[in-house]
Amino acid sequence: MRKVYNLPPGWPAPPSDWTPDLSWQPNPQWSMPAGWQLWVDVPDTALIGEGAVAVDVPDDEAREPSRRRLPLIVAGVVAAAVAFFLGIGIGGSGGDQAAVEATEVAESSAAAAVAAVESDRAVLRAEAEALAKAQDALEADEAKLVSDRKKLSTRASDVAQAAEKVENRESAVKTTEAELDEREAEVAEREAAAEAAEAAALAGAGTGGSADDGSADVGGTTYYENCDAARADGAAPVYAGDPGYGSHLDRDGDGVGCE
Repeated sequence: MRKVYNLPPGWPAPPSDWTPDLSWQPNPQWSMPAGWQLWVDVPDTALIGEGAVAVDVPDDEAREPSRRRLPLIVAGVVAAAVAFFLGIGIGGSGGDQAAVEATEVAESSAAAAVAAVESDRAVLRAEAEALAKAQDALEADEAKLVSDRKKLSTRASDVAQAAEKVENRESAVKTTEAELDEREAEVAEREAAAEAAEAAALAGAGTGGSADDGSADVGGTTYYENCDAARADGAAPVYAGDPGYGSHLDRDGDGVGCE
């Protein structure tokens, strides 16, 4: 809509290419004379001040779709046709001139309406393109979000598998440690048994037979750990076959120990 910005006295002049929107409001600190009309329609030139500036102010009517422009085109064409036939009906040079002028006015109106429709179409195309770009950007964001979710799910699955492997390894280590403990216990038992067998063998090697004179050692066992023990018992020297004789007491192997 073509209006005049009726600039009050003392207000700053707007730029030459200034086009206000519907939400524009002047600075509340600017003073305006009482009864001053800030916006004036173009025909009301009597109310325009010295600093008035003509601007295009967008309104609801200017934002209507191009379908509302169609009746204007039809009206222009009809007006042109009426003017043409009216000129024919009047006749004469004066009638012809009037018909031509009416036709020119109608054609000008129709051309203006067509231009307005084309302008609206251009605006709609621009809005449709912007909407399509926004839709593409939204779809790209959604696709990226789906991809990120898949990557996150894959990483979570990898972490779970790694944790399971760690648990399996810990369990295997515990099992191996238990087996080692059992083997160590078995080795200790075998070593103890071997030591006991060795001690028994040594004890058996020092066991004497029964005396010819039927002494009290018959059927018993006598063992001397060394020659001092044999001498303390009064058994030295100890002959082979006597109670307490042992090869560990007879170093030269002549059958007489603790000589």
